[in-house]
Amino acid sequence: MTKVSPFLMFEGKAEEAMILYCETIPGSSVLDVTNYGPGEDGPQGTVKLARVSIAGLEVMVFNSPVHHAFTFTPSVSLYVD
Repeated sequence: MTKVSPFLMFEGKAEEAMILYCETIPGSSVLDVTNYGPGEDGPQGTVKLARVSIAGLEVMVFNSPVHHAFTFTPSVSLYVD
């Protein structure tokens, strides 16, 4: 079965965003987190990819190791699994 989730991309602030969402929106929680490991593009130990339930909506959160002209954009992508 195909699954579609909103996908939010950050540049180093994914963990802060997840904490904010879970603390301020009732019924929200972090489902799972994958951190950058040794030799990967992002800083070791920081959030690479996570799934968060925000008031029952599953959202993918990604920390991009690539420098962009923004730290977060108000647009949303869709992740299709």
